[in-house]
Amino acid sequence: MIEKIAVFDLDHTLIKGDSSALWAEYLHELGWITSPDFKHQHQQMMETYAKGNLDMGAYLALNLSPLIGRESKQVYAEAERFVSERILPLLYADAVHLLHQLRQQGEHLLMISASEVFLVEPVANALGFDGVIGIDVEHHDGKLTGKPLLPMSYQEGKVHHYHAYLERLNTSGSQVISRFYSDSHNDIPLLEKVQFPVAVNPNERLLHVAQAQQWPILNWS
Repeated sequence: MIEKIAVFDLDHTLIKGDSSALWAEYLHELGWITSPDFKHQHQQMMETYAKGNLDMGAYLALNLSPLIGRESKQVYAEAERFVSERILPLLYADAVHLLHQLRQQGEHLLMISASEVFLVEPVANALGFDGVIGIDVEHHDGKLTGKPLLPMSYQEGKVHHYHAYLERLNTSGSQVISRFYSDSHNDIPLLEKVQFPVAVNPNERLLHVAQAQQWPILNWS
């Protein structure tokens, strides 16, 4: 049974950027995005996300639309290349240093993100995480359908997946010393569930909450 678990968000916490948004740019470069309205719609949704009002179902419907009917192996191969070329160079040095310390101390490392799991897994694997949770997608006959699997790991959904993950390890939140590192107010539900919440490069809304609750605030570079 694990004794300590350190949970990390991905986008703007471990990396300087948003993996889903950068993935959309990458798909455009590949020629997989053909809709002339995609970029404008995506930008509007990212602005809504920053305000905490994003309809995640609608966002994923847009973001996954270029992948509908594509071979799963092809998508995952491109995701691996994308992460290697575009995401890993964006890692905060402070994050890499902390992860190294935590691994040496024997802490269980879990990455939980509202980005697609095929983007999150390669990052988690490269960094030596013990577990990873992202928004999973439906596959049929070896191809992506463009439909996310519910519940999604977003806002309260992260709490659901976190507890389910602990159950699979035959433990619970009351039996482990837990920390969660995040930049976003969208993660407040999970930050409030762990014993030691940590705000990393917090956005304005999370900063106010962290200051009011006297949570540690880290500024990584």
